[in-house]
Amino acid sequence: MLTKSHRICSIAIVELSLLLTNRLLIDLVNNIIILAATAIGASLPDIDEYNSSASKKSVINFSLFLRHRGITHSFLGWAFFSGGLYYLMNKFIPIRINNLTLQNYWSALWFGLVVGYFLHLIQDSFSKQGVEWLAPFYKKKKKSPFHYKVVVTPELRTRISGVLLCLN
Repeated sequence: MLTKSHRICSIAIVELSLLLTNRLLIDLVNNIIILAATAIGASLPDIDEYNSSASKKSVINFSLFLRHRGITHSFLGWAFFSGGLYYLMNKFIPIRINNLTLQNYWSALWFGLVVGYFLHLIQDSFSKQGVEWLAPFYKKKKKSPFHYKVVVTPELRTRISGVLLCLN
C-alpha cells in the first residue's frame, strides 16, 4: 500500500470514529491535530523501507539495519513506539487523558501518531504480504483471508474527499 493510501484510509477511519462518537465538533482544534498526526503516524512503520516518504525525510537510513515489515510492523514495534513516544513527550508537557478525553493538544498529537501507526499495521494485515504481529518472537505472518490491491487515482481521491465532507 502506498503512503497516500495509508494516510487517506487512516484519516477516514479516525474521522468516522470521531463522527460516530459525537466528538467531531466538540474540540475542533484537537480533532484537527489528531487527524494530522494520524496521517503522519500512518506513514511511520514504513521508515524501514528505503524509498518510503518517511525514510526519505529521516536523518537515519533505517533500511540499512532493519528489514521491511520486520520489527516496525509488529505489536512489539508499535508498543515500543507508543511507550517511547509517550515517555519522551511527557518529559516536555504532560500527556493527560481523562475519561477517554484528551485534555490538551500535546495529548492529541501523541494519540494521533499512535493510532495512525496502529492503523497502518491493521491495513498491512490485509495485504498479500501480511504482518508478523509477534515478531521477533514468532515469525509467522498473519494474513487476512481478504486481500486488497489499492490504486489511488485522482478520481478516487476526489470521491473519498467528497464523502468525508458530506459526513461532516
